[in-house]
Amino acid sequence: MRPSRRSWRPRPLLTVALLLAACPAPDLEEVAARQPWALARQEGRYVEVKGLRMYALTLGTGPDVVLIHGSPASMRTWKHVIEPLAERHRVHAVDLPGFGMSEKPDVGYEDAWLAEHLVGYLDAAGVASAVLVGNSMGGTIATETAMRFPERVRALVLLGTSGLPPPEGVESAVREGDTFLVSLLRWPGMEAVVRALPTKGVLREQLGPAYYDPAQLTERDLEEWHVPLRTAGGMRAYLAREARAPDPRRAERMRGVRVPTLLLHGDTDRLVPREVAERHHELLPDSELVILEATGHLPQEERPERVVFEIQRWIESHP
Repeated sequence: MRPSRRSWRPRPLLTVALLLAACPAPDLEEVAARQPWALARQEGRYVEVKGLRMYALTLGTGPDVVLIHGSPASMRTWKHVIEPLAERHRVHAVDLPGFGMSEKPDVGYEDAWLAEHLVGYLDAAGVASAVLVGNSMGGTIATETAMRFPERVRALVLLGTSGLPPPEGVESAVREGDTFLVSLLRWPGMEAVVRALPTKGVLREQLGPAYYDPAQLTERDLEEWHVPLRTAGGMRAYLAREARAPDPRRAERMRGVRVPTLLLHGDTDRLVPREVAERHHELLPDSELVILEATGHLPQEERPERVVFEIQRWIESHP
């Protein structure tokens, strides 16, 4: 997901970051072992994918459904829908490389690279093909996977999906201050400083607009968002992802996606304009667009019952 347009306020943050930078990065396995979400703590595991450790959670039996988070989120964004979906399906929630409890190498985090690692996870988990469900950036990676590996994708469900620019004249949720933060990574020894950003207060300010009701973001939620960003490479991965150049051929390539696609979009999504969902609907030949009322950028957190219903409806109507 993309934070709001408001600035990261780099000067005050640098002061705080310099004080925090000396703190060692939390060890991934230690963080995973003590995370507050009991299901992930008890059932989560590491899977070796292309030389990297990806954190994953599998629950239930039946047709495979893979849940793909946005940026800078993790599998915890699906915690309200995993168990209901697992009553009928074998559900996989994964932390993509660079996010959550997965390893975070120093790479560019391009769409194709993330899609290849997602398919690598399918191979490791013995999944021939699956329904891919993606939120925000996760929707981008799901469609990229469908374009590059169509035989591995049975259907798509895209929630507040990114991947296409908004039409001309429609304001996008681009942050100020990213260039400053990205530039910090080029300075020797500055990764620890960048890792210490953002503070929880600033993170709350940035994440609030993702919700229809910003008060829905609890202190526990905030902690779950914050900890992965402070692990080694967390902020570097996030900023590398945000600094990517857009693919000028993506819209043209998307016309080749032939799997059934359900688009769920919040009517009050402040981060990805509704016009982006409408453009996806126009480009994807076998698609349906559903606008969710009183919903922001994170339908799976704000309207989990409705999201479960729509996913199950889509899967059952496209056996």
